[in-house]
Amino acid sequence: MSLGRLVRSVWSQQFAALLAIAYIRLVWLTSRVERQMDPAAEALLSARRPFIAAFWHGRILLMPYHWPQTGAWVYVMVSQHRDGEIAARIVRPFGIEAIAGSSRRGGREALQEMVRLLQAGKIVAITPDGPKGPRQRAKFGVAYAAITARVPVVPITYAVKHRKILGSWDRFVVPLPFNRILLHAGAPVSVTDLSIETARERIEAAMIAQLTAADGYFGHLAPPPGPPLEFEPRPAPPSTPSDE
Repeated sequence: MSLGRLVRSVWSQQFAALLAIAYIRLVWLTSRVERQMDPAAEALLSARRPFIAAFWHGRILLMPYHWPQTGAWVYVMVSQHRDGEIAARIVRPFGIEAIAGSSRRGGREALQEMVRLLQAGKIVAITPDGPKGPRQRAKFGVAYAAITARVPVVPITYAVKHRKILGSWDRFVVPLPFNRILLHAGAPVSVTDLSIETARERIEAAMIAQLTAADGYFGHLAPPPGPPLEFEPRPAPPSTPSDE
């Protein structure tokens, strides 16, 4: 890439991020917000215990506001292309750092970093169906990280009264200004002693049920999941030393 193209690319990423940040803040400041958090999830947050916050790709836009300001305690996994860099620029002003990687590019290194951060006591947020779907189908990485780091998975989502659903693969939800917003954190899903595939299925089922209930709160139907995933057998995650 030439220097000119690189400069234009960086400028366009920054401009897109600034527009997104401005819109997110406009929606937030003009809307009435309700938070619903499972007591066990709230206890994890209050005790500053590590966990994976899992949400579907189509509900990214308001996620920077999902948790109270926590400084550099929350990390989010983003993809290693331009959209991922824009996402990283969007979340930084909200006190969230990005981990570059996805199931398609840099996945192994990103998973290793994700496990390291969790074991260091951080919260890591991930879209298990990103970056390209199928929609609302959890890939194995979220289960692998939860089992390896021995942390629970907390499903999180948002729903809004007034919205526009894009025709993208993830049925991306754009909340409109002057709205009603529901931020929801579900019960932690413990998968430590499960196989990766069973853990993946349990996480996916909890997230789908949460999205259905959240959209139903405003009388909406949640977008249906995409086709089920088919997985080849994978090795079990490495064992971790016992605390005993």
